[in-house]
Amino acid sequence: MSKAYWDLEQPRGRLLPAVAAGLVPVLLVLVAVGLLLVRPAFRGLDHAQAVLSAASELRSTSRALQRDVLLLIFDEPTRGKTGQRLVTRLPEFRALAERLGTELDPVDPDTARRIRDTHAALADGVAAVVTSVQAREGIDANWRVQQERVLAAEIPAARTNDPIIEQYRAYVTASLGEVKTALWLCFGLVFVALGFGVASAAVVLRR
Repeated sequence: MSKAYWDLEQPRGRLLPAVAAGLVPVLLVLVAVGLLLVRPAFRGLDHAQAVLSAASELRSTSRALQRDVLLLIFDEPTRGKTGQRLVTRLPEFRALAERLGTELDPVDPDTARRIRDTHAALADGVAAVVTSVQAREGIDANWRVQQERVLAAEIPAARTNDPIIEQYRAYVTASLGEVKTALWLCFGLVFVALGFGVASAAVVLRR
């Protein structure tokens, strides 16, 4: 490269320093705002969405299990297929409760523990109905197990999970607002930094 490109006494020699002076403020602002504002906002949104997704899926699966329990007890023609479906879904249901508990652990370990405990009791109740039906205990006995083990466990499970869904819906909305604010602030600061950069570049070029 010709010495003229590095000679600050020559116009061409001031081009690279001018470009550097123009870009450095913008890059510094991007890094600072990204680390301090944008990244935490996206992390908060990701966590809120993960909790909401797990809680909503857990509630949906819980309702599906309870419908299948009633089919298992009262709909004899489909009993075999329903029993197989319940046996397949129960491990998935337990895994969902564990997933939600894991998401909640860092911020609310007490609620995470209640989620695990109440939904484990509900899963155990569903399994008890399956066992009762397979043992041919009769509709009355199966219904009693459903009332004592499934319905009794479903109420505390729902009372634990439903508030989480409502709470994290609000968190997702708030987090989206924070992300938008952070991005707009980032654009604004970059625009200001670009102005400083252009001014700095102009000073270098006019030396």
